[in-house]
Amino acid sequence: MIVVSGASGKLGRRTVEHLLQRVDAARVVALSRTPEAVADLGVAARYADFDDAASLPSAFEGAERLLMISMGSLSGAPPGHVNAIEAAAKAGVGHVIYTSFARAGEPGQPQALIQNHKETERLLTDSGLTFTALRFNQWPEMWNLVGVPAIAVATGVLPSNAGDGRVGHITRDDSAAVAAAVLAEGGYEGQLLEVTGPEAVTDTDVADALAQVTGRPVRCEPVSDADLAATLSARGLPEMYVQGWTGLGTYKRDGWFDVTTHVVERLTGRTPTSIADYFAAHPEALR
Repeated sequence: MIVVSGASGKLGRRTVEHLLQRVDAARVVALSRTPEAVADLGVAARYADFDDAASLPSAFEGAERLLMISMGSLSGAPPGHVNAIEAAAKAGVGHVIYTSFARAGEPGQPQALIQNHKETERLLTDSGLTFTALRFNQWPEMWNLVGVPAIAVATGVLPSNAGDGRVGHITRDDSAAVAAAVLAEGGYEGQLLEVTGPEAVTDTDVADALAQVTGRPVRCEPVSDADLAATLSARGLPEMYVQGWTGLGTYKRDGWFDVTTHVVERLTGRTPTSIADYFAAHPEALR
């Protein structure tokens, strides 16, 4: 049995859809806090909530492979991760595939959100479970979250504090395809796989992609951290997004996302989506 947690979320749902192109639906179980939300996927659905430890033993029962979609935390592994790992070990899950983040385990990792993944990878190692960590690079969907592409297209300027920092953007759909491949075929036990797009790009490259897709002039304008925060605040972005996006720029600048691998091609046989192709396929992000 192949079990996918978080199946009502965007990554989980897409993973199930990719998985059904590889295996029979009878082999797939979708887990969700709202099982009715995944009824349309055409697979068995079970209730599961990582924060409800009592729900997990029955949810994981019979799992040959389990996709453990991560939860966010600013203070190490969240209790839900601890619950899921303990339950998976007790249920005898054969192989856990965990959705981690780029360079999560490296010394000096400065990003608070990434400490969650580093600690969870350690817990998985200590648990004795067979696992694979899929260390996804930054999703281009992050750009949409703060509305920066739309601002850049409207004004012709993409303000950036990232300097020459590069990012190996991987789309959510390509991420789901990779997860589905490991779930369906197995392999890669004990590996920490850095999963990226086709190339690592700068914010200047992103501005060029926006210009290419829209046919409108867009240029990248280097700014300081303080000036970027002020610009985003003036555009009406919530303070949480202002600080988050500004901080992300400093991590780009320091090279924390500058990774390119061929994992997508190797595991799925497909070419990963470029940043320009992503924006071309999502015009709603540019309005």
